[in-house]
Amino acid sequence: MQTLCADIGNFSVLTAIADSRAEIIKMRSLIVDVTYKGDVREGTIQKGSPLVEIKGKCFKLGIQAGKQPNCLSAAEAGKNQPDIFLPMLLANTPDGFEGSVSMLVPTRDRASEMWIRNAVMGTHEFSVDRKPRIANFTDVEFHRESDTALHYAYLAGIVPQSSGTLLIDIGGGTVNAVIATFEDGELNILWRNSFDNKGGIALAKTILETDLVGNQSHMTAPKIMDAIAQDRRYIGNRPEFTFEPVFDDCVKTWFKATRVTIMSAADAYLDEVNQIVWCGGLSELLRPQLEGKESHQIFPNPQLANIHALIHFSGGGNAKVAA
Repeated sequence: MQTLCADIGNFSVLTAIADSRAEIIKMRSLIVDVTYKGDVREGTIQKGSPLVEIKGKCFKLGIQAGKQPNCLSAAEAGKNQPDIFLPMLLANTPDGFEGSVSMLVPTRDRASEMWIRNAVMGTHEFSVDRKPRIANFTDVEFHRESDTALHYAYLAGIVPQSSGTLLIDIGGGTVNAVIATFEDGELNILWRNSFDNKGGIALAKTILETDLVGNQSHMTAPKIMDAIAQDRRYIGNRPEFTFEPVFDDCVKTWFKATRVTIMSAADAYLDEVNQIVWCGGLSELLRPQLEGKESHQIFPNPQLANIHALIHFSGGGNAKVAA
C-alpha cells in the first residue's frame, strides 16, 4: 500500500507519493470548471496545468486556469469543497494508485474532515489530460500543518531539541503560529493561533494600496501574488506593469504588521521562547530582514517545510521537487 501526501494550500498544491523517491509535484491552486468549453478541453496541454475530468465534469487546474473567466483559487472557494480539493488531489494521483491519503490541514475540524473523507474514500475513475486513470483511496489521515513542520524540525535537528520554539508559517492566505517544546520525543504544544488573510494576500493588498499601483486596473492581488511567486516584480510578461519601486518598502510594512500581530497574540507565552523559526512560501522574502538577527532562522526550503514533514511522518525518504 502507498501513501499519497497532499498539501493543498491557498496559493499552491504540493503532492508526493511517500516512498524512497518522494518526488514533490507543485501546482498553482487555481481551478475553473470548463465542462462546456470545448476550446479549453482541446487546447494545448501545458505542464503544471492539467485538465481533470471527474464524472463528466472537466476542470482546468494550475496557472493556465487563471487565464479563464471565473477561475477560483483555493483561498477564494474554500478548500473543503469537493469540487475544489478532489480535482487538485486527483490531478497528481498516478494511474492504478491504491492506498491512503495523508493531508495537511490548518486546523483539526471534525465536520470538514468528514466531508473530505466522504469525498475521497473509495474508487475513482477519472482522466488527466484526456488519459483515463483509476485510483482507490483506502483511508484518509489528517495532520495539522505547522505542528507537523515543527515536530519534524526538532527530529531532523533543524531546531535544537532543548529550545522552546515559536514557529511562524507564512502561506498565501493564512499565517499560522505555534509555540512548543520538545520532550521525550514528543511535541508539547503551549500555544497556537491562525491568522486569516495575513499571508501573501496581505502583502499583495499592501502593494495595491500604494499610489504607484492602486490606480492601475490591470493590477490585482492574485496577479501580484503570481508575479512574486515567479520572482518577478511586474505583471505577466509586461515589464512596464511594474511594482518594483514600492516592493521593498511594502515587504517591510507587511513584515512589521505580521510580527506585531503574532507577538501581541502570543505575549503570555513568549517567556518560553528562545528560538523563532520561519517557514512557508512567503518567508523567503523576509530573509533580508532576518539575516543576522539573533534567535531567528528560516527553514531550509521553507516553502516545502510542511510537505517534507508530512512525507517523513508518512514513511517517505528524502524528497525532491519535480516541477
